[in-house]
Amino acid sequence: MLQGIPASGGFAIGKIVKLEEQIIAYEQRSSRGEKAEQRRYEAALCAFTQKTQAAAGALRRIVGKEEADIFTGHIFMAHDPDMQKQVKAKIAGGFSAEMAMETACESFIQKLLSAQSDFARQRAADVRDVKQSFLSILTNAPEAARHIPFGSVIAAKELTPSAVHLMDKRRTVAAVAEQGERACHFAILMRAMGIPAVLSVSGLMERLHTAQKVIVDGDKGEIIPV
Repeated sequence: MLQGIPASGGFAIGKIVKLEEQIIAYEQRSSRGEKAEQRRYEAALCAFTQKTQAAAGALRRIVGKEEADIFTGHIFMAHDPDMQKQVKAKIAGGFSAEMAMETACESFIQKLLSAQSDFARQRAADVRDVKQSFLSILTNAPEAARHIPFGSVIAAKELTPSAVHLMDKRRTVAAVAEQGERACHFAILMRAMGIPAVLSVSGLMERLHTAQKVIVDGDKGEIIPV
């Protein structure tokens, strides 16, 4: 049995589907020039805003406005004046828009992780979500094909709010991850959708394998291999 934090109540039986983190390659130094990189960044910001607004709108119809506004918060993060100031300074220093955005996001993540507030630390996952989405837009990275069979238990090292788009209740019966707390935005979305979730499970990705059948008890925070 694996023990974690009960993040969303309920009971489910299904087969593990592992989500591996997508690694996005890009050039760190710009070969295009500052103005071109600035235009790329601004175009990506616009595309990110439109994409995230659409995601929030679709989610609002499923879980309601309050929970869907988690994605509205992602838009505010991307438009944060300090974030934009850091990105523009890096671009002016000769870095690519990708490197500038990733560096700025990592700076924010470290500040959040070092904060005294649990609430602030939990927001680090949201910044990672923003960073990954931005890099995908800037590099035109194709979204990884996700075939989620019926009766799947989604497993990952960390599940950020964007992972909710894989959580079709007809196919996904539960979600489990090595990181995360009950107060994190992903857990809030799982509770709103009525999908059991267990987070902060040490060694999860090593101890479970794809297609392995498990029982997930979201009330006790237990994952039981069958």
